[in-house]
Amino acid sequence: VFTGIFTAEMFLKIIAMDPYYYFQEGWNIFDGFIVSLSLMELGLANVEGLSVLRSFRLLRVFKLAKSWPTLNMLIKIIGNSVGALGNLTLVLAIIVFIFAVVGMQLFGKSYKECVCKISSDCELPRWHMHDFFHSFLIVFRVLCGEWIETMWDCMEVAGQTMCLTVFMLVMVIGNLVVLNLFLALLLSSFSSDNLAATDDDNEMNNLQIAVARIQKGIDYVKRKVREFIQKAFVRKQKVLDEIKPLEDLNNKKDSCISNHTIVEIGKNLAYLKEGNGTTSGIGSSVEKYVVDESDYMSFINNPSLTVTVPIAVGESDFENLNTEEFSSESDLEESKE
Repeated sequence: VFTGIFTAEMFLKIIAMDPYYYFQEGWNIFDGFIVSLSLMELGLANVEGLSVLRSFRLLRVFKLAKSWPTLNMLIKIIGNSVGALGNLTLVLAIIVFIFAVVGMQLFGKSYKECVCKISSDCELPRWHMHDFFHSFLIVFRVLCGEWIETMWDCMEVAGQTMCLTVFMLVMVIGNLVVLNLFLALLLSSFSSDNLAATDDDNEMNNLQIAVARIQKGIDYVKRKVREFIQKAFVRKQKVLDEIKPLEDLNNKKDSCISNHTIVEIGKNLAYLKEGNGTTSGIGSSVEKYVVDESDYMSFINNPSLTVTVPIAVGESDFENLNTEEFSSESDLEESKE
């Protein structure tokens, strides 16, 4: 019955919250795990050995942590201590392994040869160091505090000095140091001030990260705006530098045209209209270059207008003959005759 109720609850929450958001919460994952194990146990009820899955239903008791602040705090403390306790557990396992190997190497042969000193039937007792497995169990028993009987047996078969040295090292290093570190870690985790400081540190770290990201974004925007303004200003300055010489040139052209073009065009126009030409009659053929008054006025107003200007008619060399030179040449010819 309860399995059906919890299953219906899980499916309704998945439908309401969407599967992605449902599994984003830790307690929902916990509920889904318990319900899955319960359904697996019901589906495989005829299989032997799976009845142990029913015991996992008792884990639902931890759901009381939602409404029980003390239990919730304890679960958080244990969760925060898992990382450090895991590392310390690894250190403890290494220490136990080292002492188990040392005990097997030092006392294993002695237990086999002198077994009659500690056993009436000359067979190895339950606790011995002849092999690694039993040596490991003896070291673990020493860490649990039950070490007197095993130490006396070791002293009977291997001598007092070596056995006392090894067992004291196991007690001091393993029991008094490493195991007490577990208590120290748990007590430090149970400190409310430490929890508050951890939460404050996490919030401060998150705040610092957020502020750093915002500052980085602002600096990026400022840099891009500064680069854009600089590029726009440089581009505008280049355009102005290119336009200014053109304007100066156009102004010079306009002043030159206004001062000289009207007079020159008027003279050429009068000359062409009179039809004065050379002896070769060029004056009559030049009339096609005559420019009307409206045309050269438009030329003045529009400097880019192209106007064909006629070339001045060249004077014949025969018209410019010096009469003195001609008379001198004729006199020379007559004298020769």
